[in-house]
Amino acid sequence: MFTAYQKPLKNFEPEASTTPWGTLHRQFVDLPCGRVSYLRHGRGAPLLLVHGIPTSCRLWEPLLGALGEHFDCIVPDLLGMGRTTPQHGADLASPGQVTMLTQLLDAFEIPSARAVFHDQGGAHGLQFLNLHPERLDAVLFTDCVCFDNWLVPAVAAMMKLGRAGLMPFFARTRALQTLLAHYSLPRTVTRGSFPIALQEDLFYALNQGGEALQHWTAYVTAQSPRWTQDTAQIAARWRKPAHVLWAAHDLYLPPSWGVQLAQAFTATQCELELLPFAGHFWQAEVPLSGAAAITRFFQKQ
Repeated sequence: MFTAYQKPLKNFEPEASTTPWGTLHRQFVDLPCGRVSYLRHGRGAPLLLVHGIPTSCRLWEPLLGALGEHFDCIVPDLLGMGRTTPQHGADLASPGQVTMLTQLLDAFEIPSARAVFHDQGGAHGLQFLNLHPERLDAVLFTDCVCFDNWLVPAVAAMMKLGRAGLMPFFARTRALQTLLAHYSLPRTVTRGSFPIALQEDLFYALNQGGEALQHWTAYVTAQSPRWTQDTAQIAARWRKPAHVLWAAHDLYLPPSWGVQLAQAFTATQCELELLPFAGHFWQAEVPLSGAAAITRFFQKQ
């Protein structure tokens, strides 16, 4: 009957960024699969940080100041996303993204690395475990697609627009940007508002149009839940360190999926860790807490 007063989550202040948005300059490397854009910061053991839809390498930037004290952070734009330009005919689905990530490690002469996978990057991470487990030393999955927990409505809508050939119209009239900015993106954070600087970077292809939008649309329409249907089998074969980090207030992919994913790693000890009072794009809200959790896990290995 009586409950304590609950402070609205939007009144909680986001944590300070360890590296402000736009601080690091994008670098480029030419690979057989395309010209890949990436951020690189820090010194230490190599650490791959992989984003999803509709984000870019900038999603991870607020954490890189802290993570860079311990790791050589390598943060690519996925094929078709951000500023990465895929080769004509390149596979933009999960297996093709794994190819890009392994080629990126080859280009940097890195035999194997630790890796973090977020959002749609979870599908790519699972296929990485499936196709090239020897290139990964330890993995962390965070607020990601797995099993049959997607498509979420916003991504399903973008896929329909792309496959119907309507993406240029909705981007040119800024209808899609308006929908994302006023409905979808605000629901991905619980503390304050979605950062404008990150939003502008995410909207690059939509605002630019032309080839950039074609590549962005090709990435979105290439994704498929088929690459996560075997989550349980893939996770059960993994015998190296694994960890699941999940935002406690993720409205798109609730923490129950994190529980199920952690339990799927039956051949290794895998724990679920929650980030309190944070949403799907927790990197914009709790970068200090998130970086600390990532560091704790990988430093134990």
